[in-house]
Amino acid sequence: MITPPLLVRWYGTLATVAALLAAQAIVLPRWPAAPRPLPAEQLEEALRGAELLPEAGRPSLTSPWPAKRSYELATSAPVVLPLREGFELTMMAGAVRQRFNFQAGTIGRNHASLKLRQRRLIGTPVPTARGLAQDRPTLQTCLVAVPGLHRPFGVTREQLSTIADRRAVGRQAAVERVIGLQPNRTYACTLISLRGPRGEPPSERLWQQVLALVEPVLRTHT
Repeated sequence: MITPPLLVRWYGTLATVAALLAAQAIVLPRWPAAPRPLPAEQLEEALRGAELLPEAGRPSLTSPWPAKRSYELATSAPVVLPLREGFELTMMAGAVRQRFNFQAGTIGRNHASLKLRQRRLIGTPVPTARGLAQDRPTLQTCLVAVPGLHRPFGVTREQLSTIADRRAVGRQAAVERVIGLQPNRTYACTLISLRGPRGEPPSERLWQQVLALVEPVLRTHT
């Protein structure tokens, strides 16, 4: 027979274990999950349908570098597509372990073609960073590809963390994460980077057109 003192001890043990698991998730987060490979062929098809790709030949879908995973950052192999007039579009999924690293600059920091110098934010309909990548003018943003999420783009930690926070809110979701029915909050997005030829920055019109084409493909990929 289970007596009240035993029940109290049992529930106390459960509460202690739950608290320890929650503390561990906060203090010692897991390695970031490896992102899924991006749908290169579907992305190419979307851009080709809008006549943004060069007419001569098909672009190579061989990634210039492989997927990588470390304790702090995991990235997919990139999809790099040359556009008309010397522009270049690069997309790469990334996930970080810590909330304070959840920003577009962290996702591309290990690759010269994605690492921005003279970086500044610009006020377009989509949060965007402008700068130079290998001395070529570049625009960047990051897409948190969650189905049904309004305004899923961000650049800074504040912007992207706010989007991640909207994925699971409320007391029930928090309890489910602690007991394992929901995964812990993840900090993942797809970096979208558009480089122009030297001295010729991408226009806002081209930037918005590219984002409108790749967003639905990346959203259905999740």
